[in-house]
Amino acid sequence: MSVFDELQRRGYIKQLTHEDEIKKALEEEKVTFYIGFDPTADSLHVGHFIAMMFMAHMQRAGHKPIALVGGGTAMIGDPSGKTDMRSMLSREDIEKNIVGIKKQMEKFIDFSDDKALLLNNADWLMNLNYVEFLRDIGVHFSVNNMLRAESIKQRLEKGLSFLEFNYMLMQGYDFLYLNQNHGCTMQLGGDDQWSNMLAGIDLVRRKERKTAFA
Repeated sequence: MSVFDELQRRGYIKQLTHEDEIKKALEEEKVTFYIGFDPTADSLHVGHFIAMMFMAHMQRAGHKPIALVGGGTAMIGDPSGKTDMRSMLSREDIEKNIVGIKKQMEKFIDFSDDKALLLNNADWLMNLNYVEFLRDIGVHFSVNNMLRAESIKQRLEKGLSFLEFNYMLMQGYDFLYLNQNHGCTMQLGGDDQWSNMLAGIDLVRRKERKTAFA
């Protein structure tokens, strides 16, 4: 049984892009993929556990996970699935949460001998020049498409800050950075992240002229 069939049998897959290409890649290649974890607390919760099991099954099948801790995106806050703006965390609180999360991840994912990577997007997001970022990355995002995203639509009635509106760009840039620097071609995530994931694969396609998967 392929890892795709096993994941489907266990009910992990709700929707995906490029189904035939994903099945072929998982059967014939060693795929580098990532899942993002925002460090909003010093411990992971049951939703994260499902994501880690997804990563563990993929790793056992020979694929390479990147566990991406959102030290940079946590400074903004993900509006997905939230009725109100998240509480703003200090950089000190975020760093403390990351330490706790790393210890828990290492119990489920094998990070030895480059079998998996544990990265922090603060390492590249915190040093971005805002004007350059808008010219290089923002130009590829359509506000009309962003407003159609379920994570955005749900918040428009109650109010969505411009700060949170930037989150999709940041997550899309994460995928582009990982593709350019680590050969990452696939993003996995919860259903609430679907719009952000699609934005990421579209950005990789536009900037790198490559097919990416979600």
